[in-house]
Amino acid sequence: MGIQQLAYVGLGVSDVAAWCRTATEVFGMEGVEARSPDGATRLRVDDTAWRVALHPGGVDDVLYAGFAVADPGALKKLTDSLAKAGITGQAMSAADLAARGVAGGYRVKDPDGLDIELVHGLPAARSAFHSPTAAAFVTGSQGLGHIVVRVADAERSLTFYQRLGFSISDYIDFQLAPGMSVKLAFLHCNPRHHTLALIPAPVPKRLNHLMLEVDSIDTVVKAYYQAQKQGVPIVRHLGRHTNDHMLSFYAQTPAGFDLEYGFGGRSIGKDWKVAHYDAISFWGHEPQ
Repeated sequence: MGIQQLAYVGLGVSDVAAWCRTATEVFGMEGVEARSPDGATRLRVDDTAWRVALHPGGVDDVLYAGFAVADPGALKKLTDSLAKAGITGQAMSAADLAARGVAGGYRVKDPDGLDIELVHGLPAARSAFHSPTAAAFVTGSQGLGHIVVRVADAERSLTFYQRLGFSISDYIDFQLAPGMSVKLAFLHCNPRHHTLALIPAPVPKRLNHLMLEVDSIDTVVKAYYQAQKQGVPIVRHLGRHTNDHMLSFYAQTPAGFDLEYGFGGRSIGKDWKVAHYDAISFWGHEPQ
């Protein structure tokens, strides 16, 4: 058994206060009052103790991604399988485990050097989640949401992530710029249409965007107008994607990468068939 969900992400940001302000006031995430043992400021979107960690620094990009497995046995089975494939890492230290609040974990690097933390025993919060904007996020067994990351070699990265337990959902041929077309690969590890997408293009950030899904279209539209009211740059306006059917918009975070905020993503079923699309959206998502 491989990974089950995106458990958390660690971000290196140069302006933690600005990132928190946007996350809470526009997107409805809840700040965790106490910092983690390693000094990170953390944010919640559900009854898990935290889902996003903000580490002060100038990188303004993703530092690590945590993916949850079922239990210690599943972790051992996965790491043994990785070792047989020549993918080695190391058990997370006691300090690392304390910082994440997890029961156990193992760290490997993906082919582009991103730290991937395979963990079990996610910490539950001591109090119910309370969104400052009354947002309710779609998480549970589907995890935090999805991330889209830059890769140098799509096939090499696909092979690595499939070994972790991902399966291909579909592909989109996307016109990144005039004369530059890229093939995006979308991967799932649970019913969420995709937990990870790979973009083999020289985009500025390793993390292209983080997606958070909410349970109401009104919450999306409310955040869309609140972002504009607060001067948060809208990178792509409201639209609906062809592959996952998510109705969403994209805003630029204070760290320079984007946050997609959406509603209505479809689920992967047993009869799912991999498809290829030649457009990223049915309508909308016009760039700013």
